[in-house]
Amino acid sequence: MQQTKLTADTVESLNLPAYPTLSDLVGSVEEKYGKTLIFEEGTVSSLGEGVTGQWIDTPSHGIVRYLRGAKAWSIHVVLHELSHILLGHKGKPLDGLIGGSFFSGIGKRHGVSWMCRAVDLPLDEAEAAAENLAFGLARVLHAAPQKEATKAERVFGL
Repeated sequence: MQQTKLTADTVESLNLPAYPTLSDLVGSVEEKYGKTLIFEEGTVSSLGEGVTGQWIDTPSHGIVRYLRGAKAWSIHVVLHELSHILLGHKGKPLDGLIGGSFFSGIGKRHGVSWMCRAVDLPLDEAEAAAENLAFGLARVLHAAPQKEATKAERVFGL
């Protein structure tokens, strides 16, 4: 997946250390977001059929729910939701898939607003931007430091 300028600029704005951990990344996202993030394992019944992750914004904190799977997959789901936060995506409850006007006041009355996408962005565009940024964040997290070749590696051309 090709890295966009938006992804590169967003990653750079996080001021991460050279070889960040997931904790470093979460701390930087919380700083930009201005709230603590709580991570919860979700279920198909709590997230919805076909949904792997979800970000819920409350007045005091954010909640990132994810379906548990292989470690790398679960981390990617979390990175995707963190990307929605970093990109400032906001949307109607359930992303307008169910009559937004009927459900729109329910979460607000309880201090919750569902953060899915920017209102003026088509869903596909918002999801593509979040996915692109998630891959950019993964590149940073999984970058291995350059090691100096050992004598044996130099001798055998490894």
